[in-house]
Amino acid sequence: MARIMLTYILPLLLPTAMYFVWVSWVRNQIRANRAKAKAEGREHVEGDHTEPEDFDIKTPWFRLIFAGVVLMTVSLVGSVIFGVHNPPGSVYQAPYEKQDGTIQPGEYVPKPN
Repeated sequence: MARIMLTYILPLLLPTAMYFVWVSWVRNQIRANRAKAKAEGREHVEGDHTEPEDFDIKTPWFRLIFAGVVLMTVSLVGSVIFGVHNPPGSVYQAPYEKQDGTIQPGEYVPKPN
């Protein structure tokens, strides 16, 4: 489950989560600038982001999805390159139950002669 989270789900959701955190921060900054301007008796000062249209931040869904797919691809390629490999001349032995009832996990073992 952790491998699935790290290689598929997290890379897909990370750009979107980061974007929404950034949008939240920007909107808080705009509200703070607007409150400061109102407290100083100003209705509008050029460049201080106190206009209502400054709150209209459009979500770039295509870019977020594209960034997620790119990150997922990078993580999958990285897991292939840096992941555990089977040694040359070995075969995969599936998990099995031992005589004492414990389960031996799957592993790569030397090829029998």
